Amino acid sequence: MPNRVRDSLRKRSLESQDFDGVLVVRDGRPYDPAWDLWRPVRRWPGILLSAVVTMVLIGVIAFHFEHQVAPPSNFGSNVIHAPLRGAYFPPVPDTAPGVQVFTGNASDNHVAFSSPGGLTTWTFQCRCRSNFAVTVRNALGNIIDVPVNEIGHTRLAATANYLKGSYTFDVLAQGKWKIRLIQESALPLVTTPFKYFSSGTSVLGPFPASSSNVVVDYIAAIGTYTTVQIEDAKNSSQDYFVFADQSGSKTASLPSPPNPFFLVVKSSGIWYVKVS
Repeated sequence: MPNRVRDSLRKRSLESQDFDGVLVVRDGRPYDPAWDLWRPVRRWPGILLSAVVTMVLIGVIAFHFEHQVAPPSNFGSNVIHAPLRGAYFPPVPDTAPGVQVFTGNASDNHVAFSSPGGLTTWTFQCRCRSNFAVTVRNALGNIIDVPVNEIGHTRLAATANYLKGSYTFDVLAQGKWKIRLIQESALPLVTTPFKYFSSGTSVLGPFPASSSNVVVDYIAAIGTYTTVQIEDAKNSSQDYFVFADQSGSKTASLPSPPNPFFLVVKSSGIWYVKVS
């Protein structure tokens, strides 16, 4: 005889998907009806939407500031019509008077050279794969200068204000290198107006005393100084046109510059010089 009470209880249990002691098997595996109640939460559409909204917001802010922020008031308002270049190398051939040239493809020691005294300049070029360094020694073999110590490809200039006499230098390099020592007093006058946009150290000139209008714009690196010295060919003038630890601009007419005169620029930032 059917048990109506038991059948009624089992029917209500199945409708509510409560476990009634009967093991349900689906696809050969035990099955729990509660599994149908769980659905994985799909979060990637929300993440994608948030990313799109954030990118749009950043773009709007950048566009706003690009058209609203004014340039620093302490930097020059001059429009720089000059390309950014490396260190200034006097445009004279290697055979010009007052130019000593040294070349190599690897490290070298005891390379002899003579200093004429006065204002002289090193120029360094190296297609190095690692360290490139030069140490200068006096006649006693003592190190008196390390004008360059760089890594990799190098194009630099440095002052070489040694007393008149004989010296040697050692080169540490892995790659093709070229070094010039230039006697600045032997160079021809630079045609003015002259302008140069660069960074680091450069010796500009010689300029005639009649071209005494000088403009210098500079952005100094944090914690460093930008200096521009007015020099004569004997390296006896030490007047500073610029000596600053911040960004700025200076325009002036030199009252009584040497004839000719040079501008020795040293900076860890970028600078622009115009002489007219």
